[in-house]
Amino acid sequence: MRIYFYIARKFWGPFFFALGVFTTLVVLGDTFEKMKNLGNGTTTMLDLLSYSLTTFPNWLATIMPVACLLGAISVISEMVANGEWTACVAGGFAPRQLFKPVVSCILLVVLLTMALQEFVIPPLNAKSALIYNTRINPTESFHPGTEQDVILKVSPNQMLFAKEVNLKSGTMNRVSLDTYDAGWDIAHQIVADQMVWDPNTESWLFSNGVRRTFLDPMDTTEQSFETAESPVSLKPAEMAVDRTDNKLLSIRELYKRIHFFKRSGLASYSAQTMLQSKLATPFVTLIMCLLGMPFAISMRRKSKILNIIASLVIAFTFWWLISMFTSIGENGYINPFLAGWGPVLFFSVVVFFEFKWLKL
Repeated sequence: MRIYFYIARKFWGPFFFALGVFTTLVVLGDTFEKMKNLGNGTTTMLDLLSYSLTTFPNWLATIMPVACLLGAISVISEMVANGEWTACVAGGFAPRQLFKPVVSCILLVVLLTMALQEFVIPPLNAKSALIYNTRINPTESFHPGTEQDVILKVSPNQMLFAKEVNLKSGTMNRVSLDTYDAGWDIAHQIVADQMVWDPNTESWLFSNGVRRTFLDPMDTTEQSFETAESPVSLKPAEMAVDRTDNKLLSIRELYKRIHFFKRSGLASYSAQTMLQSKLATPFVTLIMCLLGMPFAISMRRKSKILNIIASLVIAFTFWWLISMFTSIGENGYINPFLAGWGPVLFFSVVVFFEFKWLKL
C-alpha cells in the first residue's frame, strides 16, 4: 500500500509544474494580445486583469489533460530511470498494479475538471464576454441577455420571427407569426409590437398588433387588436435562443438547447455533437494518459524534455482527431455519438493492443 501512495505523490509534482507553466503561457499570450486595445480610450489595465481572471479557469480546464499526461509519463519514466520500476516488478508487482495510483490521480483531476466545466466556467465565460465587448473591444451590437433576429418554428406550418428576444424579462419585440397553407403560401399573419410571457396564465400574449388574412395574392384583410393569445406554448425557461458557442455551454445547458431545438423542429446535430464530446471528455484524458504511460517504460533514462515532447505529440494528435470528428459531426455528416466518441473508441483499441503487445 505504501508504494501506491509513494507513486501517487510523485505524480503531483510534474502535474502542477506543467499546469502552471502551460496555463501561464496561454493566459499571458491572450492578455498581451488584448493589450493592443489599451489605446482605445475605454480599456484599462484593470479591465485586462479582470478579463484574464475570468478566462483563467477555462484555460486551466483546457490544459489539465496535457498536465495529466505529462505527470503520468514523468512518474513512470523517473521510476524506470532510478531502477524503482525494475525493483517493484522484481518484488511481485505487475505493471498494471503500478499504473493504478497514477490512474487514481488522473480520475481525481478529471472529476475536478468536470465540476469546473459544469458549474464555474460557463458563468465566468459570460462575464469575460461582457468585459471584452463593453470595455476591451466595445461592440454596439452586444446586448447581454438579448438576442437579435430570432426565428422559431411554432408548429409544422407556423413560423415566428422576433427582432429582439429577452427571455429573462419574458419579452419579444417586433414579432411576426406567419401561418402557411399546404403549398407553403402565407395564409395568416400576426404582426405585433411585443409578445409578453404572462406567468399567471403561463402563456405568451401579443400586444398592439394586426391580424392579417391573405384571401388571395391581391386581397388581404386586417384587424387590429390590443392583446391576443399566442400559440407559443414553451415557457421562457424552456427556450434556448441565445447564440452562445456550444463549446462554452455546460452539459445541462446543452441538454436544454437540444430539447428546445427538437421541439422547435430545428437542426440540433451541432449541439448534440458537442454534448457527446463533453460527455466523452473524462475518457479522453484517461485514454490519452494510458496511451503515453507504456511509452515511458521504454525510456532508459530520465529526460524532462523528452517527456514534454512526448506529451505534446500525443495530446495534439488526440486533439487533432477530436477536432476533425467534432467538425464533421457539427456539420451533420456523421452521427453525433460517433463524432463525440469516435476518437475515444479508436484510441481505446490502440491502447488495448499496445498493452497486449508490451504484455502489461
